Amino acid sequence: MAAIHLIKTYCLPILTYGCEAWTLSVRSLHTASVVWNNCFRIFRCCWRETTRLQYYCNVLPLSHLIDQRRLLFWQKTHYLDNVVLRTLSALKDNMLVAIGSKYDISSYNVSVKSAVLECVCNVIGVCAEVTVFEYAILAYFHF
Repeated sequence: MAAIHLIKTYCLPILTYGCEAWTLSVRSLHTASVVWNNCFRIFRCCWRETTRLQYYCNVLPLSHLIDQRRLLFWQKTHYLDNVVLRTLSALKDNMLVAIGSKYDISSYNVSVKSAVLECVCNVIGVCAEVTVFEYAILAYFHF
């Protein structure tokens, strides 16, 4: 658990600094995702199952983290008193609709975090809550 805390405290902020304003190509996103996944490969239990391990460690895959941060940032700017920022938010509506459609988010009133987490659960096929310890046992015995 200490390693996960260190990864979330030191690696994640450095890796995602300013991601709300990034324009990423597919290749750049893939490269950043590989870096993020390598942080979790130190556990040496499930090389190909890093997305599942990240879920059980209460961490999202990088592409979902970036989408979540973008949606939350623009959602906050939409409700600011500053007219300039609200106007910028309105100009980004097409991008938000595109990102939101991946997670079935159609308005600013939806809980972004729960929608993104639900999408990740659907992708990896997880419904029940399983602790990190239980997952380590499952991975050790190859269930």
